[in-house]
Amino acid sequence: METPLVTSETDAQRMTQGFGKDFADDAQELQELYDMLRIMPLGKHKVEVAIEAAQKAQRYLNMIDSSEPREIATNLDKAHKIFVRAINKWRKVGEYTLKLSKDTRSDWEIERRRLNEEERRKREQQVNLFAAQARAAEVKHLEEIGKEQEAAAKAAEPLQPITVPFDPDAGKPDGEVMVEVWVPKRDESGEIVFSDLTAYLTWIAANPPMHHLVKHQYAKIKKLLTDHRGMLQPPGVQIEHKFEPRTRREEVDE
Repeated sequence: METPLVTSETDAQRMTQGFGKDFADDAQELQELYDMLRIMPLGKHKVEVAIEAAQKAQRYLNMIDSSEPREIATNLDKAHKIFVRAINKWRKVGEYTLKLSKDTRSDWEIERRRLNEEERRKREQQVNLFAAQARAAEVKHLEEIGKEQEAAAKAAEPLQPITVPFDPDAGKPDGEVMVEVWVPKRDESGEIVFSDLTAYLTWIAANPPMHHLVKHQYAKIKKLLTDHRGMLQPPGVQIEHKFEPRTRREEVDE
């Protein structure tokens, strides 16, 4: 039969309004059999009623499964799967491009911070070296002019470490906002990678507050790791330190 066009929930609700009228009497009879069977004492007669109920229930289910609404539902389900496969096919390039974009930005944020920290340390080392050299020159000058006690006192004074001004956003693209997260590693299909699943499940079993993680859902493990800033590391889980973009520019462009 030709499957009617269903494009909204309203269409589906309209089409199923009359569904069940042909089955109402049989359904009522089965309900009465079910209610009677529940309260009957166990015995031969109850088994005979159960056999009769099973036969009627199977005929009832066969009638529904061979009905026009079931055929429509089956065809709609097949059409739905075809549509989803087609949509997913065209979504794929967008999904892996978006993933590569986010991974690239996370990798650069990690590298950017490393480079900035390295530059900060170099500048501070240089400034503090100059300060030490200036102190040594001052001590030497005092000694040369015969102020031995002042020279000794100056040499004994502790050098206060000098910090330098530092721009934490150096190297960051304009408008980019990155949030630091710790996440369980995932494979290409999006499944969490476990180095030792038994160790992970044993750890959960031994820690009642962690029992909600038994289904190892990505979002829940990510929240646990990020809340503890990577300091809590469940055994058997491969953990990645990353940065996620929170740039509103992408939302506006959509």
